[in-house]
Amino acid sequence: MRIVHDEKLLQLIKVIPPVIVTIFACIAIFIVINHNRTQLTADIESLQKNFIASEKEMIKAQVKQLVQQTSYERDSTEALLKNDIKNYIYQAHNIATSIYKENQHKPEQEVKRLITTALRDIRFNEQRGYFFIYSVDGQSILHPILPQMEGTSKADLQDSRGNYIVRELATLSKRYGESFYHWWFVKPENKSKEFEKIGFGKYFAPYDWFIGTGEYLVDVENDIKQRLIKRISNMSFGENRYIFLLDYQGNMLSHINKDLQGTNLLAHPDSSIVNITQQLIAIAEQGEGYLEYMNFLVPSTGKPGEKISFVSGFPQWNWVIGTGFYKGETDKYLAKREQDIAQENQSQLLTLLALSLFVTVFFISLSLLLSNYLSKRFTLYKEKMNIDFNELNEVKLQSQYQALHDVLTGLPNRMQLDQQISQGITLSKQSNKSLAVMFIDLDDFKKINDLHGHSVGDNLLKFLGGAFKKVLTDRDSVVRFGGDEFIFCFPALSNKAQAQQKVAQIQKIFAQEFIIKGKSIYSSCSVGVAMYPSDGNVAEELISKADIVLYKSKAQQKGRSLFFNESINKQVKRDFLIESELREALSKNEFSVLYQPQISVDSGKIVAVEALIRWYNKILGHVSPDEFIQVAEDIGMIHDIGSFVIEQALQDILHYNVKHNATLELSLNISPKQLIETNFAEQMIAAIEQFSFKANLVTLEITENIFISDLDKVQPILKRLRDHGFRLSLDDFGTGYSSLSYLSNLPMNEIKIDRSFINKLLVSSQSEALVKTIIAIGQFYNLTVVAEGVESKAQFERLKHYNCDLIQGYYFDRPLSIIDLHAKYSTHDVS
Repeated sequence: MRIVHDEKLLQLIKVIPPVIVTIFACIAIFIVINHNRTQLTADIESLQKNFIASEKEMIKAQVKQLVQQTSYERDSTEALLKNDIKNYIYQAHNIATSIYKENQHKPEQEVKRLITTALRDIRFNEQRGYFFIYSVDGQSILHPILPQMEGTSKADLQDSRGNYIVRELATLSKRYGESFYHWWFVKPENKSKEFEKIGFGKYFAPYDWFIGTGEYLVDVENDIKQRLIKRISNMSFGENRYIFLLDYQGNMLSHINKDLQGTNLLAHPDSSIVNITQQLIAIAEQGEGYLEYMNFLVPSTGKPGEKISFVSGFPQWNWVIGTGFYKGETDKYLAKREQDIAQENQSQLLTLLALSLFVTVFFISLSLLLSNYLSKRFTLYKEKMNIDFNELNEVKLQSQYQALHDVLTGLPNRMQLDQQISQGITLSKQSNKSLAVMFIDLDDFKKINDLHGHSVGDNLLKFLGGAFKKVLTDRDSVVRFGGDEFIFCFPALSNKAQAQQKVAQIQKIFAQEFIIKGKSIYSSCSVGVAMYPSDGNVAEELISKADIVLYKSKAQQKGRSLFFNESINKQVKRDFLIESELREALSKNEFSVLYQPQISVDSGKIVAVEALIRWYNKILGHVSPDEFIQVAEDIGMIHDIGSFVIEQALQDILHYNVKHNATLELSLNISPKQLIETNFAEQMIAAIEQFSFKANLVTLEITENIFISDLDKVQPILKRLRDHGFRLSLDDFGTGYSSLSYLSNLPMNEIKIDRSFINKLLVSSQSEALVKTIIAIGQFYNLTVVAEGVESKAQFERLKHYNCDLIQGYYFDRPLSIIDLHAKYSTHDVS
């Protein structure tokens, strides 16, 4: 019976494998075909949905950016007005001062007549602005609009709210040297309503006068409106995408179709246009939203087309701001993409079928050969099979364990992570509680490996794996995610406070000295935390968000913990958008260079300018250098951007010096990563030789933090530059890791006092002492000392008293375009 049984088994071994292979091959082919069809449908549906959603998000971002810019322009109306009238009064005061100084030998009445004559016909702000002069006791000296008032006393002149305009402005101007003042007047063309007016007066000591001017705030705001409407009228995005602007009354302020501009769409003879206009206004009045409708005209075709628009209201001015896209354009794109996907899918199917057929034939043939071979060897293996089976089972169990656990620490590895978090979510959901996913990363772990060797690093990880297990309860879990990264899962937490306690337990582990192979090791960790259900309800989403805040935590300060929140999410999206747009900013000519004057304290004249890069992007608007410079360094664009600034600045200042027969110096900020690049010194030398620019007129500004990590690399580069004639400046002196040894050992020419000290100069004795010390250090080392961020006369006078060399800041000027620099400093004098 045993022999018969073995013979039947041998026959089965010969027949069953080919049959099984054939059956499974047929099933596999059926599954492949069915899956291919299902995937094709899913891919097309996903493409349509994602593309429309992407287009909607794009137009929404464009409109929101424009609304944000409009709001900024409106909110800065008063500041712009104040700055303008202050500058005009400064010019008038300079004119009066110059006339007085040049004509002191003449009779007083003749000098007064020369001053009033010079200022009488000057107009500004669209010809609305003019200068008036009063004596401090209220006598009208000059009033170009109402000359009949001249020679009369206006000390008792009051506005519609009872304020004594001349008397109070005179008092403030004399007391403080200059002053702003607010009053309310009706306008000549609208006497039924009073409007706020802002004035500025500056005391003219020789004759006990004050020179002043004023402007209605609403007129400046109207100027801003018209400027914005003009800018919006020039905006377009491709052939059929544009910004449209109308008000809540239906008046079309800006549209690509110039025939519609200036018309009232609510009075349009086409009822469909009236209906669409009413819907757009209704959405804007409620805030913002999308509208899908049949537009009467597609610009590129001249025919009607289905359109999706996003509009947002700007209630301060009753504006409706919107843009959109035509579905006809997306339909063409989607049709082409669907065709491409179908062709690609068909090609993949044919390839899979051919491969399946080949594999099937191969395995049938192979199974026949193997079955014959096995039948011959079967007798020899019969007795050994039981022994081998037991050994195989042990190996299987061991392999399963190794597949799911980290060899070094013995902790579960990332293959178990999703399962553990999913189980934790289920448990937390059942008990109506929260779950915390904590992403842990050791700080400066690479330095431990580099300093002590990888074996010490591995033993530290092994020790930490055991320590991490001790903070876990039966429901908690931890895995080694990879390298020096670990992920904890804490389910069934009552609140965020409990999660913070867990973080504290983890960080407490690092509050000790680790003795590893006789080495004393100190370490710390950064922690990113995402919570269920507030931050996500699936494992992948929670891990991703915990990773995001871990990155943010390490960027802010190592050794900290950070919980995920929506503001971080928005910042990450913005950082990604900045990186994406920055890659094309140079090719799109979005960068510009401005120049902030540096003024000699002794002479009061401009002696140098600092080149400052600015970036304006259509989507992001104006992006601060504090945001994009770090991104440029991270993605390797800082060299190209730095080269652009260097070449542009050299070209601009060379032209300035030639045109004005000047020797204006140029300061350039150099990124640490740019400085330590190969051949940086040779590139700078080649740049000045290209433009025939003298090296001793160029100052390279370097932040002191680079000397901490790259001092050995930096020293020879700086020496090469200094030997060639370049001047070197230590920027933001005193804010980083300052060391007087830098000044002794490095070839510096200049130090710059950071604006944070200047801001507190008049209110903080500590800041004042630091500023005095820095100036004294500069004098001791024979270095030029530059003060940044000087914004008031009092700050200037204090720095002058302490013998600071150069000043820059808004007290003298904000950063200027090269055109404005030519216009304003053609005489190199700021007095």
